[in-house]
Amino acid sequence: LTRDQRWGYRHRICDTWKKMRTENPAMEWLKLDSATELEDMLIKTQNDFVSQMDLGEGIALNEALRENLFMLLVSIMNQIPILLIGKPGCSKSLAMNVLQSNLNGDVSSKEFFKSMPAVDVVAYQCSPLSTPEAIINAFNSARQSNIGNKRTIVCVLLDEVGLAEESPHLPLKVLHREL
Repeated sequence: LTRDQRWGYRHRICDTWKKMRTENPAMEWLKLDSATELEDMLIKTQNDFVSQMDLGEGIALNEALRENLFMLLVSIMNQIPILLIGKPGCSKSLAMNVLQSNLNGDVSSKEFFKSMPAVDVVAYQCSPLSTPEAIINAFNSARQSNIGNKRTIVCVLLDEVGLAEESPHLPLKVLHREL
């Protein structure tokens, strides 16, 4: 979404929340009176999580990286498929690498992450030559590598997925079944 669309979305969330609060006083604990308050709360929450991560030397935390890290963390921990879409250089792959290096389960370097499962990534580099079988194999490899291990979440990373759209084999159709 564009910045304006995101602002409008936050505004609608606040309007809906206000209506729900008036109907149910038990929801009074969270005051979202304006889109600005919601944005401030989201940024604070993102910073709270990201501040626990070792980004690596020479990596600057910018808005795109902060948001990508947070959304990936929430989605992976809840095992919700997520598509990160953006122009080259907007921290999509970097965010996944940073998460993978921080989420190591019991052996994580930060106490905060020791209670979380480890994350293992099965990466598949998409191209105009990608086939449905190759993408299915990536998902099968992820399932196989996680048999019996409840403390590890295995993710499939389809890098440069836009390139697979150019394939005459229509490999992305298998995602309907996999996701």
